[in-house]
Amino acid sequence: MRRSTTILGLGAAQLFCRTSWALQEGGPEAEGYKDILGQILAFIYTIAHGIGELVVKGIQLILPEEASVLNSLIDPIGVLALLTIFLAVAEVAKRITWLIVVVGWALIVIRIVLLAFKIG
Repeated sequence: MRRSTTILGLGAAQLFCRTSWALQEGGPEAEGYKDILGQILAFIYTIAHGIGELVVKGIQLILPEEASVLNSLIDPIGVLALLTIFLAVAEVAKRITWLIVVVGWALIVIRIVLLAFKIG
């Protein structure tokens, strides 16, 4: 786990190296990167806020007297729900990847057996 996190971190660092350099140096592309980053963060916030509103409205159906307290929790609930969705998707993708790897190895072993017995 630690090794894959390190590799992923190094890959992200290389990917964003030019971006961070442009932002630090204040180069000609710095404003473009800030604008794109701001748009991406605003998009993620909008999605998280919408999810949070849906969850809070669902809870308010059950507990209508707690509306004022729940309204202050819309953003944290939305962000946590978005992270939960991301983790669930990542877990499903991980399982699908392992399934593909196992099927691939099984097909390779079958092919080697067929070659060994001169079948096909």
